[in-house]
Amino acid sequence: MSQITERIRAILVREKVLRPEDLDAALEKQSQKGGSLGDILVRRGLIDGDQLTSLLSEGLGLPVMNITRLKIDPAIIETLPLDVLKKYQVLPIARLGEQLTLAMADPLNVFVIDNVKALTGLVIMPVIARAGDIADVIEQHASRSSGDDLKEIIKDIKDAEDVEFVAETGSEMGAREIEQVTQEAPIIRLTNTIIRQAVTAHASDVFIEPLENNLRIRYRVDGMLREIDRMAKVLHFPIVSRIKVISNLDISEHRLPQDGRFRSVVDGGKEVDFRVSVLPTVFGEKVVLRVLDKNPETVDVDRLGFAPANLAKLKECAHRPHGMILVCGPTGSGKTTTLYSVLRHIDSPEKNIITVEDPVEYQMKGINQVNVRYEVGLTFTSTLRSILRQDPDIIMIGEIRDSETLDIGVKAALTGHLVLSSLHTTTAAGSVVRMVNMGIEPFLICSSVNCFVAQRLVRRICPRCREEYAIPDALYKKLSVARIIPGKDRMFFRGRGCEACQKTGYGGRVGIHEVMVLTPTVRRQILGRVGELEIKAVGRREGMRTMREDALEKAAQGLTTLEEVVRVTAADED
Repeated sequence: MSQITERIRAILVREKVLRPEDLDAALEKQSQKGGSLGDILVRRGLIDGDQLTSLLSEGLGLPVMNITRLKIDPAIIETLPLDVLKKYQVLPIARLGEQLTLAMADPLNVFVIDNVKALTGLVIMPVIARAGDIADVIEQHASRSSGDDLKEIIKDIKDAEDVEFVAETGSEMGAREIEQVTQEAPIIRLTNTIIRQAVTAHASDVFIEPLENNLRIRYRVDGMLREIDRMAKVLHFPIVSRIKVISNLDISEHRLPQDGRFRSVVDGGKEVDFRVSVLPTVFGEKVVLRVLDKNPETVDVDRLGFAPANLAKLKECAHRPHGMILVCGPTGSGKTTTLYSVLRHIDSPEKNIITVEDPVEYQMKGINQVNVRYEVGLTFTSTLRSILRQDPDIIMIGEIRDSETLDIGVKAALTGHLVLSSLHTTTAAGSVVRMVNMGIEPFLICSSVNCFVAQRLVRRICPRCREEYAIPDALYKKLSVARIIPGKDRMFFRGRGCEACQKTGYGGRVGIHEVMVLTPTVRRQILGRVGELEIKAVGRREGMRTMREDALEKAAQGLTTLEEVVRVTAADED
């Protein structure tokens, strides 16, 4: 062991960050498997990344560089390919002759230094930077590069001589001519860049919209639409045709809506699924791509933002042997992610779990997943009837859209199965009214449903530029802060706006929830056929926190802003 490593080890033990036996186990694993000691410690949850960076700084006698304040020449960053930067979490920040200064979260990782040296042929001078800062700068560079790529490709298409195929008369072409259009290199590059840029920007949806005189490209990022570019209208037909080809849709059909999906490999091997919807409009076919992130971290119920009390209620209902858990909310509110997270939490080899979805969004090991196919008669209802003959313990229905599917789900819950599904309603109490409206008798709701979970997504405050401020007295009173959060003063949080969040003040999203467990008192109200407001009032007396209250709690904790609370949630009727 080197003197530097011994010194860092002494600091770790001296500061009581680690127990000596934990450090010895990590060193043993490093000697067996290789790799970075820091990575092993972080993966095992023994230390967090920022803490490790500070200790490395002390051990090596080097300051931690704030690379977010540096103006780094893009040509320097491009010394290494983007996938290498992301894989090793390193960033070239300067070059002097044959010496390359490399920002690293763990400058003791000799393996990475040797690989970078082999790739560049330069002498590597490592410096310390926070892992989060390195990731932010890489992402900003990738986003800028994608934008530059898009402009360069469009310029290439305009300059090319073979672009007459994108004339507006293209819709009258035969299937063979249309397919030839989609195989042209500039169109393939343009479509791929739109897709890659969406993944880099963490977009949830891509909108390709024909307007009267041009083509608009927009991304939905953190729930908000952003216009990315406007292109010549003549590019609309070949881009849409290219997406149809890779989605196995009918390229010659322009009068009817179509739905499909495809998979793309981006960012150095990351697989991303896209769900495609094509809709005929006045000015041509509009295409919306839903980006389905298959990152397993997104399906962890402990990381979805549930308040401790709500999480405890949900887990308790999920561990019951039978009944229904219904997750409610509009499209894009994270219902499917919550359902998968609950499945992952209760999954075990002793349970037979089957899902029926349209389409399967996350592929989970050990779970039987069925993709409905209406064109061959494989619908939700027909699949559910067959599933019940497969002796399942747990059934997940991707979405309840009609009374027949709901009826089968309720009967399955009554006959000893745990059923998870989603409904398009606005509140937990409103789901009861919706079920009655769909033909389910109140006594069946009381016997079958364990709990209703209503949810929305609000934007997180950017952690890099978060600041505290005092809200006006009028807003403090209007939001009933003192009543909802006793003892809370007028100090809340917001994002100033920085390079990391593209001056928006936000980065990522977090869920807000209301969990209504069907207690005996709530069941009596349902049996009495009372309205939504009465059920909600009883649920609150039984301990339910509304989405507005949950959102205010998260604003007080500094996770989101009051503007988001007001934008996403409705005021409660007191």
